[in-house]
Amino acid sequence: MIFFIKQSLRGLFTNGMMSITSTLILTSCLILMGCFGLFMYNINVNLDQLDELNKLVFFIAREYDSDEELERIKNNIAELSNVKQIRFISRREALDQTIEELALWGEELEFELFQNEEFYQGLLERHRMPDAIEIEYNDISEIDTLIFQLRAIEGHDYIRNSTDIAEFITSMKDVIMLVLVWFLAVLFGIAIFIILNTVKLSVHSRKNEIVIMRYIGATNFFILFPFLLEGIIIGMLSALVAYSLIWYIYGAAVGTLDLMQTGLRFIEFTEISAVIFGVFMLVGVMCGLLGSSISAQKHLKA
Repeated sequence: MIFFIKQSLRGLFTNGMMSITSTLILTSCLILMGCFGLFMYNINVNLDQLDELNKLVFFIAREYDSDEELERIKNNIAELSNVKQIRFISRREALDQTIEELALWGEELEFELFQNEEFYQGLLERHRMPDAIEIEYNDISEIDTLIFQLRAIEGHDYIRNSTDIAEFITSMKDVIMLVLVWFLAVLFGIAIFIILNTVKLSVHSRKNEIVIMRYIGATNFFILFPFLLEGIIIGMLSALVAYSLIWYIYGAAVGTLDLMQTGLRFIEFTEISAVIFGVFMLVGVMCGLLGSSISAQKHLKA
C-alpha cells in the first residue's frame, strides 16, 4: 500500500498543474452542490413554519351555528382524502386574534376599551367574523379538487387560501432544482474530463515503467491501482476543501441574514454537517474514481 501511495503522489506532483485544476473544478462543483442543497433545505424548513401557506380556512355561514351543524361540517371535512388535520376557530377566538394583531401595530395604540367586559361582549355580539375551520392539507397538487369538495359541503360561506403563494414557491423550487441539476451535470462532466486527462498524463509519463512491470509479471490490478488512487486522492482532497469552505460560506451568509432580521429560521450547520461531509466524500471519491478508471483502462491497453 505504501508503494501504491508513493506512486500516486508521484503522479499527482509530476502533473501538478493538472492535479490542481482537477481539484479546484471538483471543489467548485461540491461547493455549488452544497450551497444549493442548504438553500433548498432551509426553504423547506421555513415553508413548514409558514402554516398559512399549506392551510385553507373554511368559513361557516352564520345560520349554521348550532352544535349539530358544526359537528356535521367538521366530520364532512375530516373525511376528505387530502385533509391532514383540522382545527375549529370560534367567533370569539377569531375576535381575540384580531385584537392581538391590532396590538402589534404599535405601543402607542390604546386598548382600554377592549378590557371593558361590557364593550367586549357587545363587540362579540356585533362583529361579523363567522366560525371557521382551519384545514391543513397534504398535497398541493390536489388543492383544486379539495376546494371543489369543500364548496360542495352544505354550510360553507367562503374559503380563504394562500395556494397561489405556495404554488409559486413550489414552482420556483422546481425551476431552481432543474437549473441546479443541469449546471452540476455540466460541471461534474468537466471535472471528470480534467481528472481523466490528469491520469492520462500520469500513464504516459510512466509508460516505460508499465512495460517493465508487464514483463516481470505484474497483474493488471497492480498496475492500475496507483492511477485509481490518484483519482481517489483528488476526490478526497476536493471534498475536504469544499467542506471547509461551505462551512465558512454558510456561517457568513446566515450571520448576515440574521443581522438583517428577516424573520426566517436557518438550521445550524452542525445539525447536518455529518451528512454534508459524507455526501461530499462520496461524490468526490466517485468522480475521481470514475475519471481515473476510464483513463487508466483506456490508455494502459496501448
